[in-house]
Amino acid sequence: MFCNQCGKKVADDARFCTNCGFEINKMGTIIFAREKQFYGSLVPIKVFMDGSLVATISSGKEVSVPATVGNHKVAFDLWSGNGQYDITVPEEHPDIKVTFKLAVGAVTSKPQIVSITNV
Repeated sequence: MFCNQCGKKVADDARFCTNCGFEINKMGTIIFAREKQFYGSLVPIKVFMDGSLVATISSGKEVSVPATVGNHKVAFDLWSGNGQYDITVPEEHPDIKVTFKLAVGAVTSKPQIVSITNV
């Protein structure tokens, strides 16, 4: 998991960030789910959270990533474009599912969030 204050990686069972001392209170999970599509299905998309690579996801697959409650910077990276988003893991529903797809453009394609739901 990553510190919500400074973004550095911390142990999953840590109560405090070893970099900045921020108290890691409540944990949640972000499930990154990529919609199954014919276009671009062979190309995996890299998922970065708070500056660190957390997953590489193929079409129709999903990955669970532990996350602290609070705000996170999420970026999807693909050779033809990327998408960057602010995602909040709410304290009242700390487990969320972020569904994304490859949005097809005239010249380039880039990953795009379709929905964020409570699990």
